[in-house]
Amino acid sequence: MSFVFELPEVGEGVVEAEVVSWNVREGDYVQVDQPLCEITTDKAQLEISSPKAGRVIKLHGAPGDIIKVHEPLVELDTDADGADASASAPAEDPPTQPLTNGASGAATPPPRPAPTPVASPPTDGPTKATPAVRREAREMGIDIHTVAGTGRGGRVTRDDLASHGTTPAPAPTAASPTPFLPPALPQVHTPTSGTEERVKILGVRRAIADQMTKSKRTAAHFTYVEEVDCTELVALRTRIKTAAAPRGIRVTYIPIIMKAVSLVLHQFPNINAVMDEETFELVVKGDHNIGISTDTPNGLYVPVIRNVEQKSILHIAAEMTDLTERTRQGKAKLDELRGGTFTMTSVGAIGGVLATPILNVPQVAILGVNAIREQAVVRDGEIVVRPMMYLSPSFDHRVIDGAVGARFVAALKEVLENPETLLMELR
Repeated sequence: MSFVFELPEVGEGVVEAEVVSWNVREGDYVQVDQPLCEITTDKAQLEISSPKAGRVIKLHGAPGDIIKVHEPLVELDTDADGADASASAPAEDPPTQPLTNGASGAATPPPRPAPTPVASPPTDGPTKATPAVRREAREMGIDIHTVAGTGRGGRVTRDDLASHGTTPAPAPTAASPTPFLPPALPQVHTPTSGTEERVKILGVRRAIADQMTKSKRTAAHFTYVEEVDCTELVALRTRIKTAAAPRGIRVTYIPIIMKAVSLVLHQFPNINAVMDEETFELVVKGDHNIGISTDTPNGLYVPVIRNVEQKSILHIAAEMTDLTERTRQGKAKLDELRGGTFTMTSVGAIGGVLATPILNVPQVAILGVNAIREQAVVRDGEIVVRPMMYLSPSFDHRVIDGAVGARFVAALKEVLENPETLLMELR
């Protein structure tokens, strides 16, 4: 019997998704709950599993194609006998690279070799690796099929990519001392002079592009920059970090600044808001659901810490560590990636002086948090060294006037330079 598996409803308000990669081929026999493909929506990147067992008759859509909810995704022959399908690609063995619609399925690929306790050289069989590792291999110019996997079940890991092509040097002997050699340069894929390479914009990267384009097209951005003396903030973070360590909580500056933002938002409620473009109304939110831009192997995500106004700094720190880590691993739930009312973004750990962030529409404000650097400043007529930081928030000028944005930043600066105010918060 032929069974047509339609793209299911993968989230509230999600009406379509983009095919990122296929994990099966036409002709493969699949089991119930076996991963079929990866898709991405404007909310998250997801894995779609098969609801039934059967042989794949047809794949609908190539990587990069958009499929609407309830449109055909995969057609299965549920009467096919799986007994003779042992040689087909099993659930844990995706094809060696993303497959497009119509890719031919081998009638009987070579059987999978028995597992060995050590990594073995690659064979002609499927190479097991996550999409993120495959992408990284392409960026490094490495043919992933030539990499021996040391991960679970022979899966290729990032460490395998890093060590690929390197061989241990022979141990030096007294008779042949090892000369000094500079460290090997990392492999970098550089196109040959006079050539060009076209990279299709897929998945999360395309969703980000669409979101950024929408933001710049709809909102009237303006950025306001202020400098903050972080002397007391650094001292407070040191005290909190020491107190939190025995409880296993890692405290960075972001949870403290997030709590300070929430405190100031009580004075400027219109900044904790979103725009309803259809009715052209500003929707002011009572809950402080603050997103934090997170760089992941699959692109930029914004997990949301909910009800920051009700939580302590330690509570925020513990929740943020857990949520951002799960986001990087692709394990965050869809509900944890939406519903934000204000966003913070920080590239201070990388460097740079300041950034002018793009609004995470429909929100009307985003705070750029930049690196804390020691600088020479004038205090009471004398030049002294202080840890200084730039705040660079952007606002939607359609609804937030420049003076309002400036007052918001001034109030936030006051709290960060006198953070004992935060200790007065009971929550």
